Amino acid sequence: MSTRLSRWWNVSSGLLVLLGIVCVTGTINFLVVNQRAFLNFYYLPVVLGAWLLGRVRGVFSALLSCAIVYTIASLSKTHFADGSHWMRWLDLITWGFFLVLTSYVVGSLRDLKEAQLRELQQAYRGVLEIMSKFIDSVDSYTENHSRRVADIAVVIARAMNLNGAEVENIRVGGLLHDIGKIDVSTDVLRKASGLTPDELSEMRGHVDRGEQLVQSVGGILRHVLPMVAYHHERWDGTGYKGLVGENIPLGARIIAVADTYDAIITTRAYREGRTHDEALQIIESESGKQFDPRIVQVFLAALAETPDDGKQSRAA
Repeated sequence: MSTRLSRWWNVSSGLLVLLGIVCVTGTINFLVVNQRAFLNFYYLPVVLGAWLLGRVRGVFSALLSCAIVYTIASLSKTHFADGSHWMRWLDLITWGFFLVLTSYVVGSLRDLKEAQLRELQQAYRGVLEIMSKFIDSVDSYTENHSRRVADIAVVIARAMNLNGAEVENIRVGGLLHDIGKIDVSTDVLRKASGLTPDELSEMRGHVDRGEQLVQSVGGILRHVLPMVAYHHERWDGTGYKGLVGENIPLGARIIAVADTYDAIITTRAYREGRTHDEALQIIESESGKQFDPRIVQVFLAALAETPDDGKQSRAA
């Protein structure tokens, strides 16, 4: 409901500002001596409104502008100093036609741009889903892990009242946080314990490889880079790269909690998954050590009401 109200306010506030500009323009138009020369100033709010608010509201602002000017023309006998009455009105009608046409064309271009952007965003989401499934396919025991981490991270981000763009970036970061594992051998991924120094180096290298892969995509994923690169950092500084506390990017700290929670509750080849309550207790015990205490507090509050359905049998 709050999201819907926010969208309504964004559109309505923009429309109110637009109408205010039109009304101020109309008032000045009524007061100035050379009213005809002032008519072109109406293009400013109309074009601005059409580009920012779309075709329908742009045309509405153009029609409102025409109504104001025609009303002024009807009330003012000295609207033009020369020419016949009919020629004056023909001039105004021609001006109004081109004003409405301009708002329609500009608004249509804006709507076309928005439609193309939505298609691009849809394709972007589809590619991310494909990439996340590809990441999880490396190890059959991690099926849908990336999606679940992304979903949990979104819950935390929203509970922290982050804005929509930040929440979306964290969702994408959750989907791609393990992308570097596509270059890690399956044997190392499935090994329960006792990694050799070389295997440990290979495992830890997935964050650097992931960062390189995401960076190769370009600017569209630039906000995701820190989450991929630093999601294995620890609050106390004993993580992969030694970042401490708030030096670790916020998104990476959130994903670290979500990643650990999902890893705890899911069944692996070498162990059974823990229960929801057990996972919460483990994460709480790591507050201030592995995890940001503030994020742990938000996470526990957000998931405290989740029903404990026993040990999980799903794959991580």
